[in-house]
Amino acid sequence: MRKVWAIAWKDMYSTFTNRGLLAIMFAAPLALATIISLAFGGTGSAGISDIPVAIVNLDAGDPDTGFNGGAILVSAFVPAPEGAAASEAPSPGSACPAEESASSDAAGVSLFDLTNAVELDDPAAARAGVDDGTYTAAVIIPADFSRSVVYSPNKREIAPVPIEVYGSAGRPITAGIVRSIVESIANQIIVGYVSVAATVETTLARAPSPLVGGAQAAALSSSEAAQRAFACAFSPAYSAIAIDQQTVGQTGLTRNNLLVSFGSAQAAFFALFTASAAAASILEEKRDGTLSRILVTPTSRITFMLGKLIGTYAQVLVQIAFLIVGFTIIASLLAGQLTLLWGNDWLSLLLLVLATALSAAGVGMIAAAVGRTAEQGQIIGGVIAMLMGILGGAFFNLAALGDLEIFTRLSIVRWGSEGFARLAAGQGDVLANVVVLALLGAAFFGISLYAFYRRQDI
Repeated sequence: MRKVWAIAWKDMYSTFTNRGLLAIMFAAPLALATIISLAFGGTGSAGISDIPVAIVNLDAGDPDTGFNGGAILVSAFVPAPEGAAASEAPSPGSACPAEESASSDAAGVSLFDLTNAVELDDPAAARAGVDDGTYTAAVIIPADFSRSVVYSPNKREIAPVPIEVYGSAGRPITAGIVRSIVESIANQIIVGYVSVAATVETTLARAPSPLVGGAQAAALSSSEAAQRAFACAFSPAYSAIAIDQQTVGQTGLTRNNLLVSFGSAQAAFFALFTASAAAASILEEKRDGTLSRILVTPTSRITFMLGKLIGTYAQVLVQIAFLIVGFTIIASLLAGQLTLLWGNDWLSLLLLVLATALSAAGVGMIAAAVGRTAEQGQIIGGVIAMLMGILGGAFFNLAALGDLEIFTRLSIVRWGSEGFARLAAGQGDVLANVVVLALLGAAFFGISLYAFYRRQDI
């Protein structure tokens, strides 16, 4: 065993005294996962709010019915002046019976909190404001919008005209939010009048003794029962708009979620590179003649390979442990308080770190066992690491693989990152991950040892 430890210590000493290698082992994965989590998960503070929007309402309403769809859109973005009476919904009839019960269950964030809209008179000025960065988007309501969507006895066809949403190319996310809001409100208006039209036309078609179409349609639309029924078609209780802001600690894609998923995946992914580089030292010693001199002494091949495995395992273990602690420190600094990113199941966390390091070390030995030169071994190790990173979710969500997801079970990155995610979620059931990682590590080391024994050039 003294020879095994001597070989392992030599590899560890050469690695941990190489500053450039240490930067790749520790700084690169730590910085990469942190940048991704901050870029896509935010800092844990308030979410999107106060989106600057310019509203230009060119719609004067429908003169026959008094309906003004443009006013509805404006009122959704621009709050009424303080002290002004709340405007009544310009929809047919009285309030919908479902509104009272629906309003009691309503929750979320007001559109006034999400946007900071101003009403302008000039479409050109609104577009210019978007171009110079003053506004995220400009909503321009056409002059004939109300008349195009209204259904009445004198106009029994609905042909809506498009509403222009002029968005900033530099703010695609918030501009898309504004567009979605406009689409939802416009669709609700159109759905309301389509419901009115369908109801009236169906009633006309089924009437036993139909009157003149326009007169009967007018009679239907003016009855009190119809007014109350039609009101539900325009009711906000049936609106497609729902705003639900979530912060760190709630369900959703938050900064800590990304630190867990990308951090654990990057830790296992870079561990493969470290293991491959450490194991490739076998080929460097072969090239320099050191390996031949070692093997002519009373040192068996299995002793030599065990020493290399232990040295590689120790390097990878230190790397993964450092990254796990590093991500915890980063999460705590960003949160302003101690954050146990991986939960408090310390035994499961320890077992998972040990198993992940073992599997990475075992996979890394493959490159040294099958490569003919040190350069070839590094290429083989890099290819194996990239494949396992892709199959393990180091670069994208595994759901994107679809039917190919079954192949991810061959990746130690997948088993490792999945186990860390379970611990972070407080589930703690990582025994299967630990066992699979240990078996994969032992299997890959067995394959590399067999290939090393069969080589005739050593």
